Amino acid sequence: MMILQEKIKSLRKQKNLSQAQMAAVIGISQAAYAKFESGVTENIALFIATGIAKALNEDFNELFEIESDHKTIAGLKNELEELRSRVAEKDLLIKTISNQHRYIKHVLISEVYLFHYNKLEKLKAKLNRSTDQTERKEIEEKMAMITLQEKRKYKIYVNSGTLEQSDIDESYPQIKENYEGWMEELRLKRLS
Repeated sequence: MMILQEKIKSLRKQKNLSQAQMAAVIGISQAAYAKFESGVTENIALFIATGIAKALNEDFNELFEIESDHKTIAGLKNELEELRSRVAEKDLLIKTISNQHRYIKHVLISEVYLFHYNKLEKLKAKLNRSTDQTERKEIEEKMAMITLQEKRKYKIYVNSGTLEQSDIDESYPQIKENYEGWMEELRLKRLS
């Protein structure tokens, strides 16, 4: 606070004002003003600070080195806009990652389903052509094993945290329906 008192004393002397004149404008005793200027009294009331600025004909904010509200508000507004921009960038990044994550989950589920579906379809066709009971039983066992492998693969993805059961429950019927539709379209095109 000594720097402020020295600054005020220097300005007072530059303007050829006595301590008594300062005290009279402020509305306090010359002794009270002298205590402030000498540093004996460090904290002063607002009316005294306002009186000092008035007596010296100086801007209060500049004299007491107070940032003006306009600068502070403008600075805060700039900071707020910067933070909003950063949040918007992070939101976009989160949305992008979330979309990619959903896509990867869909691809994993599709991959497992299509791999096993193709195997099962080939075995079903073979089963439909077969008349030998032993061969039919072997084919049915292979089909059961493939279905079990598919369930195990999904379980591995769920246990590892790569997929959630709800992901499979939501996507599987749609993937199955789409793939079976495509296969039917292909079959019809081959027949025509």
